Amino acid sequence: MNEESENLQEIPAETRESSVASNSASTKQDKTDLLAKTKLLRDTLQLLLEKSEEQKKVCEQLAHENRYLQDYVENLMSSGNVLDK
Repeated sequence: MNEESENLQEIPAETRESSVASNSASTKQDKTDLLAKTKLLRDTLQLLLEKSEEQKKVCEQLAHENRYLQDYVENLMSSGNVLDK
């Protein structure tokens, strides 16, 4: 037997089982924490995507309004000969 095996045999079975249970609980807690962080990141990403889409719609609406106003001003200027006065 090697030295490591001898050291394991010296540790009482209760301590080894307790250590395994503790590691298992720690692993479950790590998984739970990781899932919570993943959910938070996913929700944040979804929120950013929704806000981005909303801002894109607002931008498109403003661009449409700008085109309308440009056409309106051009029509006023051409019909009134504002520059000739």
